[in-house]
Amino acid sequence: NTRVQEHPQQQAATTRHGLLSPLVIALGTVLVLQLVAALALGLGGRTMEPAGSQGPLVVFEPDQVTGIRIQASESEPVLVTKTETGWIIPSLQDLPAAEHKVTGLLSKLEGLEKGLPVATSDEALKRFKVGDQAFERKLTLEAGDAPPAIIYLGDSPGFRRLFVRTDEDNAVYEAELGLFDAPHEADDWSDQTLLHLKADDLKRLSFAEVNLVREEDAWRLADLAEGEEQDEQAVEDAVRNLTNMDFLGVLADEEKPAANEEAIPIEIEATLAAGETITYRLTELAEGNDYLLEVSNRPQRFRLAGYAAEDLSDLGRADLLKEAEETAESPPEMPPAEAAENEGASRATENAMTPSAQVQDAGETGSVDQKGSEANATAPMPETSDEPAKAQPEP
Repeated sequence: NTRVQEHPQQQAATTRHGLLSPLVIALGTVLVLQLVAALALGLGGRTMEPAGSQGPLVVFEPDQVTGIRIQASESEPVLVTKTETGWIIPSLQDLPAAEHKVTGLLSKLEGLEKGLPVATSDEALKRFKVGDQAFERKLTLEAGDAPPAIIYLGDSPGFRRLFVRTDEDNAVYEAELGLFDAPHEADDWSDQTLLHLKADDLKRLSFAEVNLVREEDAWRLADLAEGEEQDEQAVEDAVRNLTNMDFLGVLADEEKPAANEEAIPIEIEATLAAGETITYRLTELAEGNDYLLEVSNRPQRFRLAGYAAEDLSDLGRADLLKEAEETAESPPEMPPAEAAENEGASRATENAMTPSAQVQDAGETGSVDQKGSEANATAPMPETSDEPAKAQPEP
């Protein structure tokens, strides 16, 4: 019995001795450090910034870039080219591109830095959509005869963030960028304010029966008749609407939308101070609410929002005139203080009447009524006859 009772005690002592051995303590320490490191990485997630940058993601000089090709997967690339006068879109008959969109993209690409790579395997390239064939965007920066710089934009791990990669290696990074910064449709690179006109450069605007002339830095309605006066605010609004037309998009050469044959086109003529006249023709489309906008000095055709066109089609000459004044002018309104004073004086006059005067007025009124009654009583009644009326002889 004594041996049986001592055996468990010996086992416990042996176990404690084994746990306190140097080897077990070292392994336990390593395990604890690994757990702490894993916990720190898990809490930080992908929002943790690398300890230091490893250099720019892509090396190029924005001023040296002469062309940008933007391609979405399984589609033709869109080219934006730099000329002496600015950036243009060749596929849209050299339509000027929005300068701020081009420079904004180049500035963001120049500022991208290499951090800790997210992945490097070929499988990861497909998963993050930054592969040579599977991608969200492929950007090619051309700079004359120099080799182009190629950047792949992939899936989004968060708001305004993308997985990116260059064609130089398989390292995938996260970048503060959005697909909206690199649209793959040619129309998305256009400047929707391209057709705006500076009012100071104009001397005449004509549409329908309206003719506006600019004289001495002010716009006036031409051919004002006697008694007519223009509404300054209405004229100012009309000039602003006519000179600030924003188009929705540019129609490709193969796009030929049908026009509404029952609608009458709207034509606007803008005469510049230099003498050139630009004609705008707005035609309502058969489908939808938009209009077709054609401009005499541009080969492109534009799509205009229906609400913008209706603001012009509903505008007439009468809308720019002040309403005619009433022929009978109402008497001028009396100031409140003077009106109160006159009202008080009138009441004082009524209260000042003597009782005898009031009685006299009442007596005169009664006398008149009594005389009238007596006259009616003494007046002779018309005579009546019981005999039948004699028949008048026939002619």
